[in-house]
Amino acid sequence: MKIYEKISKECCLVNISARKKEDVLKELIQLLKKSPVLDKINDQIILNLLWEREKLGSTGLGHGIAIPHCKIEGLREFVLAVATSEKGVQFDALDNKKVHIFFLMVGPTDKPNEHLQLLSGISHLLREPKIKNELLKAQTAESLYETVVMESSEGIKKPVVAEKQKLLIITLYEQKFLEDILELFIELGIKGSTVIDSIGMGGILTKVPLFADFINFLGQNKNYSKTILAIVSESELSSVVKGMEELLGDLDKRGGASILALDVFLAKGTMEYM
Repeated sequence: MKIYEKISKECCLVNISARKKEDVLKELIQLLKKSPVLDKINDQIILNLLWEREKLGSTGLGHGIAIPHCKIEGLREFVLAVATSEKGVQFDALDNKKVHIFFLMVGPTDKPNEHLQLLSGISHLLREPKIKNELLKAQTAESLYETVVMESSEGIKKPVVAEKQKLLIITLYEQKFLEDILELFIELGIKGSTVIDSIGMGGILTKVPLFADFINFLGQNKNYSKTILAIVSESELSSVVKGMEELLGDLDKRGGASILALDVFLAKGTMEYM
């Protein structure tokens, strides 16, 4: 699914006027509703769904970028709106910095793969400093639109530069964070991973009579974990670690999760879900 196919000039805005998070969402919704696809969708429904998504974790990704998004029952296709803010808006971003570029995305509830694909594409597009600068330099809605279309369509043809790869191994005992971590992967442009049910040493020792009292010390619910395997580029490692620590806290000061990265000497095939 291509970004440039889901955006129109009417849904682009330079220097949004809103200065608060809720007002930004409302203004973006008005911008988005210039698309005929949303004719029969009530503004408040969209706002409520966006707020529900924000409660799961801010869509302010850091580095001046936010991608608020939601799924709407009965919607036929995806719609995008793009806006910039010269002064920036506090949007509860991961790095606590103001957001200057907003991509609002709404889509159908029955196309989850396409939703993730489009979200990943936007995130990947905005990771390029050159593209971010071009968007912020746009003086009109037309030039903003043309920049998005040009950069997202050219991105398909750009050669992939080989980069050193790492095998990322995450052991997660606090499984309530699993979906948040996988969504973090999507936002960082990591398109695939494998999740394995695993067990810690304590879970085995509790079955040995000599160590049976470990069940009281470790807690049986802490013995089982999820192991996440993913192939990432070396440059993505710091973003993964930072994002995970935003979710779980300082991993060096608490238990519940660990990250290990190993050099990859051979990789064939893919873990991508799309």
